[in-house]
Amino acid sequence: MKNNNHPAYYSYLITFIITILLYSVFTSFIIDIDDDYANDSFLRYDDYTYDDSIKTVLLYNVKSELSYPIIPLHGKETLKLSFDDLRRNSQPYFYSITHCNANWNPSDLQPNEYINGFFESEIIDFKYAFNTDLYYTHFNVVFPNDNMSITKSGNYIIKVYTQGKEMHPVLTKRFMVYDPQVNITINTHRATDVNDQFFRQEVDFKINHGEYNITNPFDHLHVVVMQNHRWDNAISGLKPKFIKDNELDYNYESGNVFDGNNEFRNFDLKSIKYQTINIKKIRYNPIDKLTHVDLMDDEVRSYKQYLSMPDLNGNFLVKRNEGNESEIEADYVKVRFSLPYNFPFTDGSLYLLGKFSDWKFKEELKLDYDTLNARYTKEVLLKQGYYNYAYCFVKDGSKNTGDIAVVEGSFSETENEYSILVYHRPLNENYDKLIGYHTINNRN
Repeated sequence: MKNNNHPAYYSYLITFIITILLYSVFTSFIIDIDDDYANDSFLRYDDYTYDDSIKTVLLYNVKSELSYPIIPLHGKETLKLSFDDLRRNSQPYFYSITHCNANWNPSDLQPNEYINGFFESEIIDFKYAFNTDLYYTHFNVVFPNDNMSITKSGNYIIKVYTQGKEMHPVLTKRFMVYDPQVNITINTHRATDVNDQFFRQEVDFKINHGEYNITNPFDHLHVVVMQNHRWDNAISGLKPKFIKDNELDYNYESGNVFDGNNEFRNFDLKSIKYQTINIKKIRYNPIDKLTHVDLMDDEVRSYKQYLSMPDLNGNFLVKRNEGNESEIEADYVKVRFSLPYNFPFTDGSLYLLGKFSDWKFKEELKLDYDTLNARYTKEVLLKQGYYNYAYCFVKDGSKNTGDIAVVEGSFSETENEYSILVYHRPLNENYDKLIGYHTINNRN
C-alpha cells in the first residue's frame, strides 16, 4: 500500500501542481496571442484595414495611381495615401510612421532617428462625397511633407488612427524608401527545369555593388524577389551563387521560380449607365438604394490554352467617367461575381484576389457555392473604377498560401512584373538599409 504521508509524496504532489499551473498559464497566454491576432484590433505591420467602415485604401507614388509605394531617399518623390470612411460622422484622423526591419518587424530605431519633424500629424485634407448614392468622406495625405520627412532607408508602415489610439489603428499600409547604392540587372525566362518550363517563370539577377562596401554578402544581405509587387508569394533568403569582384550572381534553377499564372480577369465600372467590359446587368435596388451590377459568368481557365490579353497585373483604378473628381464622385456599387463550377471544393475555399483585396484572403471575398445553380457567387461592395481580379483556391488549414492555377491555370508565357529589393545591415548599424530596388516587365 502506498504511503501518502511520505515526504517524497508531498514533494511530487507540489511539483505536479506547479507544473499544471504553469502549463495553464502558458496555454492561456498562447491562446490570448492567437485570439488577439484573430481580432481586428491587433496591430499588424502589414497592409490591413481594421475597421469595416474604411474602404478603398490606396497608397502609391504620386507619379501614378497604379504605381507601387516606394520612393528614393533624399529625393523629391512623394507618396499619397487615400481612403474613404462610410460613416456619417467620421472623426478626425491622425497618422504616424514606423520603421521596420527587412522581415517587417519594428526596428530598433526610435522615431527621432528616422523622422525629421513631427512624429504624428492630423489628416486635414478631406472631402465629402458628391452626387453619390452612398455617403462617404474621402481622406488624402501626401508625404513626406514639410511637417514630416524621412531620413533613413528601409521598410515602413503608416498607421491611421483616431486621436490617442495609435496602437488601435483603422488601417496600416506598407511602403519603402530606398537609397540606391547598388545596380541590379534582372533576366526573366521560362523555368529551366523541364518539369516546370511550360507553367513557371524563373527570375535570375545580378547585384553590382561597385564601391559600396559589402563585407559578407551571405550574412549581411537580405534579398527579396517579388511578382507583381505581391508580398504573399515573395521569395527571400536567396544567397549569391557566384561572386566575381563586385558582382553577386543569383543564377539559380530552383528557388527563384514563380508560377506564371494567367492574365488577370477584368471588369469596367467607370460608368454604370452603360454595359461595358464584362458587365452583364445593371440595376438600381430601391431597398438598399444602391446600384447592383452582375458580371458576365466567368469560366474555368486551367485547362484552356493560354490567351494573351492586356491587364494591370492585378491592380485597380478608381474612376468615374461622368464626373470631374473621381475621388469623391465615384459611387459605391454592389458587384456580383459568378463562376459556374460543377461541384464545390471539399478541401478548401475559393477567394477573389487582387490588389483590391490587399492580396489577402478576406472573409468578405470568400465565394459561396450555389448548389441549385452549380456555381460559386459573391456580391462585393466596390468603388467605381477599373478592376483586375483572379480566383484563388485556399486549402483548408492554409491561412496565407493559395493556388491561383486551380481555376486560372498557369503558363510560362504570362506577362508579369518582377522586382528585386536588396537590404543590407552593416556590422556597425542597427537597422536594415534598403540599398537597391529594380523592376522589370518580363515581356520587355
